[in-house]
Amino acid sequence: MIEANLTGVFPRSEKLVAATRSAVRGNLSEAKVNEVLEDDIKSLISLQERARLDSVVDGQLNWQDLFRPFSEIFTGIEPGGLVRWFDNNTFYRKPIITQKVAYRGDKLTTYFRADFIPEGARRKAILPGPFTFALMSENRTHRPLADLVDDFAHSLKDTVRHLRSLGYEDFQYDEPCLCQPNRTQTDLRTAEQGLATCAQGKGLLQTYFGDAGRSIDNFLDYPIEALGVDLYSTPLDSLKGHSCDKALVCGCVDGRNSLIESPNQLKDIVQQLREELDPPNIKIAPNCSLEFLPSPVAERKVNLLGETRKLVR
Repeated sequence: MIEANLTGVFPRSEKLVAATRSAVRGNLSEAKVNEVLEDDIKSLISLQERARLDSVVDGQLNWQDLFRPFSEIFTGIEPGGLVRWFDNNTFYRKPIITQKVAYRGDKLTTYFRADFIPEGARRKAILPGPFTFALMSENRTHRPLADLVDDFAHSLKDTVRHLRSLGYEDFQYDEPCLCQPNRTQTDLRTAEQGLATCAQGKGLLQTYFGDAGRSIDNFLDYPIEALGVDLYSTPLDSLKGHSCDKALVCGCVDGRNSLIESPNQLKDIVQQLREELDPPNIKIAPNCSLEFLPSPVAERKVNLLGETRKLVR
């Protein structure tokens, strides 16, 4: 089976960026900004439907970064100072952990806009993975990393339970930190335990910004349904010789380059992965969020996903 999906934050339109800046300067009301935001969400959902993607995301267009909404959704977190987001020219506010992290549910529907995703569409929620969330936070509780990962995992488990009640079916856990070169076996086991708690044998582990081949044996043993690989950071040779019994999310559309790939080129990559790993299912996707691209380029890459899937089929 071949599917196509988005894997992260979608760039805001120029109109939404301008509205947000006007609001910061006090020249536009929050209600007016929300009108523009909702128009952007509707446009993105329509784009995904036209491209016939298999699941639909809301684009996280009101997320300032992967972690910021959870300072309102969870207890025990305060937004800190700006820190560079890996090797990109973007930043996130480092979460500051001040007390035990737990799910409280406030503002969940502010950041997960199921109300805009049509009935009958397969709804996908994108979440920070518990290991990356813990590692990229400032821990002022002085509790061990494994305990903090466990707190995040249980909080995410409760989040997923609530999202299921809103009609979400697919859940992606972003773990870019797992592909960094200094990961130890202790780190990988801690991440595995966290995913076992929040994903409970389901969901997608999404890796990016690093070579997944370094720890591919560990990832293939994790209690998840699908594994996402950034093929612009992971050489195909590092995946050879492995049999994959999980769905493979083929990150072959580059979310950090404005160059539009050729559908035939992407088809060849997918075919090679299919032959090498023989996964039960392949999902064609961007290697990471498209937020680093201009909105018109990102839109073209969404259409590219659908075009490539037709060729592979």
